[in-house]
Amino acid sequence: MAKARVLCVMDEGAKVGTPLIGSKGDSFLFEVDGRKVLFDTGRSGRYFMHNMGILGIKADSVDAVVISYPSIDHVGGLNQFMTNRTVPVDVYAVPDVWDCKRPLGKLISDDNIGGVKKQEAGTEWIELSEHLFLSPAIGGGREMAMVLRTSEGPVVFSTRAAEGIDRTLGTVKERFHVIRALVGGIDMHKLKQPAVNDIASAITGTYSLNDLHLNGCCGREGIQKMRVATSNSSIKDFFAGDELVYEV
Repeated sequence: MAKARVLCVMDEGAKVGTPLIGSKGDSFLFEVDGRKVLFDTGRSGRYFMHNMGILGIKADSVDAVVISYPSIDHVGGLNQFMTNRTVPVDVYAVPDVWDCKRPLGKLISDDNIGGVKKQEAGTEWIELSEHLFLSPAIGGGREMAMVLRTSEGPVVFSTRAAEGIDRTLGTVKERFHVIRALVGGIDMHKLKQPAVNDIASAITGTYSLNDLHLNGCCGREGIQKMRVATSNSSIKDFFAGDELVYEV
């Protein structure tokens, strides 16, 4: 049976004992169906490309880029990524992404904009490959999630769940009817324990999910509060350098 590989390229946490850098924002690399798809590029282009180099990922090897949300934390590394490419690449994003600005200038420099093949997303499901899907904007907002269809069911990849993780999971369940696991960020690093308890109830109760790999907007405190809320010490981190492998 074929396998899919998901590698965390960027997160605030980084794998211990490696030269990988932890930095704000996140990025996942999907390798499935003979394609490589980047999901977000982190905030710092310099740190993002550093981690890409440490992990042995060449910019030109990536077949497509998806930006989950119109914030510099999710798209800030794109310009540096394009600087390191020699061929154009499809970039899937909601239109608001292109209004983001880097601290020192345009989101994409004049030298690099020609290599960006803008693909408007957010209005409907997009099949990026046989087993990899991009959701429409969640709950009428501006954030999209990724879904990897594995042999044991769909795995949801979220970067912040700005509209609520229940809406993200509901959107996926409406399309795929079942969910196997959740990976990524939920914006809860500033939430108190009772609010995290409500989020945990939706994930583990309403959607019966116990396979969770958390990072990004969860923050270390949020991940620990989720463990308290679920009495589940097996909830795992997913930091830069960590990898998940699934049969598809």
